[in-house]
Amino acid sequence: MQVVGVDFGTTNIRISTWDSSQPDHPPQPRLIGEGDTPTMPAVIAFRRQPRGDISTIVGEDADSISKKDEPDTVVVRNIKRWALANDPYVRWCLDSKNAPRPEWWNPETRSVEVWDRRIPVGEIMRLILAEAFQRAGISGDFEWRAGCPVHADMEYRSELAQALSEFGKGKKVAQVVEEPILFLTLAHKLEKLQPGSYLVYDLGGGSFDCAIAEVEPNGRMTVYASNGQPLMGGATIDELLAKRLSLDYEDYQGLLRIAKEQLTPSNPEYLDGDINLSWLDVEDELNKYQFLGWTLTALREAYITAKVIWKREDGTSPVGGIPSLRLEDMPRAFCNNLDRVILFGGSTKSPYFHERLTAIFGVDKVIRAEDLVPEEIPDPELTALSAGACYFVGEGYAPLYVNRLPARVTLRDTKTGAQVEYEPYQHFVPNFNPAKPFISDRLPQGTDAGSEYELIVADADGEELENKLVGFDRAGGTRSPQLVVDTFGRIGVDSNGSRWVEVENPPWQTERQRQVLQSIMDRQRQFEQSEQERIHIHGLLNENPFGWQSGHG
Repeated sequence: MQVVGVDFGTTNIRISTWDSSQPDHPPQPRLIGEGDTPTMPAVIAFRRQPRGDISTIVGEDADSISKKDEPDTVVVRNIKRWALANDPYVRWCLDSKNAPRPEWWNPETRSVEVWDRRIPVGEIMRLILAEAFQRAGISGDFEWRAGCPVHADMEYRSELAQALSEFGKGKKVAQVVEEPILFLTLAHKLEKLQPGSYLVYDLGGGSFDCAIAEVEPNGRMTVYASNGQPLMGGATIDELLAKRLSLDYEDYQGLLRIAKEQLTPSNPEYLDGDINLSWLDVEDELNKYQFLGWTLTALREAYITAKVIWKREDGTSPVGGIPSLRLEDMPRAFCNNLDRVILFGGSTKSPYFHERLTAIFGVDKVIRAEDLVPEEIPDPELTALSAGACYFVGEGYAPLYVNRLPARVTLRDTKTGAQVEYEPYQHFVPNFNPAKPFISDRLPQGTDAGSEYELIVADADGEELENKLVGFDRAGGTRSPQLVVDTFGRIGVDSNGSRWVEVENPPWQTERQRQVLQSIMDRQRQFEQSEQERIHIHGLLNENPFGWQSGHG
């Protein structure tokens, strides 16, 4: 069976193929770009014809069009970023950074609108993919696997899946997988990862992603956590440098390539026509934008997430309490728990990132991704994700952590009608912190001695998944209940202690996650039981045999 791996990036698209019947032969990139390169610009242009029809141009020809020279042509770049922008967290990032929205993008309809025509984002993705698949010469019966950023919501993933399902006779749809996991899959499959714990620092064209995983001696790879920043990548660096040099970003994209390949502290100047770029420009803009700080914050959140379910050697509860970790303490904590920090993505080619990250984590900890990829896979900076996608099989590599719950949960008082609600994703905005649970306000205190509450779980489209009655005895001053959604995807009602309400086979949890969660809960119960026994024994040992009580002479 031919397997097709797709890396649909913010700026470019890459495709690799692998014959699963010949497992000893690694995936190979398809040369879909100009000059026999594995990269095609993920750019599409719409041109208005004299009679009102609209034609399309995809790839390098679209990328080379200047808006000043062709007023009847609209060039759509970075469509991946805008396809992701319906997610509340991404939208908040756009708003908080005052990111200019392209005039052709309508966020309400999730579509490109030109000359009174509305083209849905899924159709845009399909048109770009169609050109890439035609160039790659891929047809017939095959399976596909594709990557996405760690913060991609269900809507984006389903749109990409729908666009890819249009191709091939078999139309076999496989998973859309988080991008740093694809690189770990590749390195793991090629037996380049020794047993140990790894962090992938992935700074790509449009976003920053990271993942923490462990390779066990038996060869199994477990992903503990992933996190990211959606508006931080090569495209952002290009925009910053173009603005600093007073250049038109449309005409001078690719400044990052100059910055990362030609500028270093020892080679600090680049002069070419209108471009006068210096190493000082690069350092100053990246420092002002706080690139390193933002990525370290994402790493910290991923690390805290992983520590909640990391293998504990001290016997303490892995759920009861999230470790407090300041940003400045994070590198020390990482160095104590991680064997390697893997730098991946074109932007990490810049000495700015490599020098600073090695200074933080240590030269012996940091390794470039291309050093883990054999010569049989050319241009690993460009092709590793699509090659890793070819190797990805099943849900065994899925993160153990439920970053966001794609469901609406309502807790309602059946007598008063008062209710509290968890809206999909909303509690992560603006303070995105997947290591903290969602806890609602308490329902208004009722007067009845006993009340029933209806817990309703619906998917993102409003279809009901679960409806259960949960009773509470309010006698003795018991507090009114509140809704809780924890970081493992459990849904509960809390009054004087959380009561988890079982949802059968929740769609936001994989089977592997359910197994790990059950194991964690079993260990927690054992720990709590041993604590109760210890407290009981301690109380017996300290009990006054004569019945003396404080306050009584």
